[in-house]
Amino acid sequence: MFFPVTKVANWPNSPQRNYNTGYILYKYMSEDPLANNSGRQGDNSLFDYDRHLIRYAEVLLNYAEALYEKNGAVSDNDLDLSINKLRDRVGMPHLTNAFVTANNLNLQTEIRRERTVELALEGFRYDDLRRWKTAETELPQDIKGIKITGTDWATRTPYNDPSYAAKVDANGFLIAERSRKFDPAKDYLQPLPTKEVAFYQANGHKLEQNPGW
Repeated sequence: MFFPVTKVANWPNSPQRNYNTGYILYKYMSEDPLANNSGRQGDNSLFDYDRHLIRYAEVLLNYAEALYEKNGAVSDNDLDLSINKLRDRVGMPHLTNAFVTANNLNLQTEIRRERTVELALEGFRYDDLRRWKTAETELPQDIKGIKITGTDWATRTPYNDPSYAAKVDANGFLIAERSRKFDPAKDYLQPLPTKEVAFYQANGHKLEQNPGW
């Protein structure tokens, strides 16, 4: 991405660093390496993408999800109008009802998985999990990174340090974060701002705070 002429192996310790998970994010990148490398030049940067307010991909995902929630099913034709347009961009096989049935899958789960993958690290996940009412199941799980044990990663800094041996699960995957909590009696709602509660009180009214807050 940043070294188009002389290719450079992209390990977390060089040239980019993300020790926490071992993954490196490439989103909203230019296809022009010169533009990507100009980000350090301030006002002279050639990286001139506009801010994304809504992506067409999200519109397509919303359409597929809304159809399923309304009808309990999505036709192959509607899958071709939505999710499979996203898959066509990268040459992935189409999602079809026959595939879902043959592999004993759940179409709702597959539609949600597609949204999770397509919109990863774009700020949707937390709201989606609360909207789907699955946050108390999903959020307390460990956040996993790369697989270290039995791979080339085990020979690379910093993962070859003994301290990382205590950070992998039984299958050798790096645990980036554990012991997360989500209280379904409280956390599906956000707290109302205390200033708003106080404002109502000062004017002779009562604004009920959300449960648990």
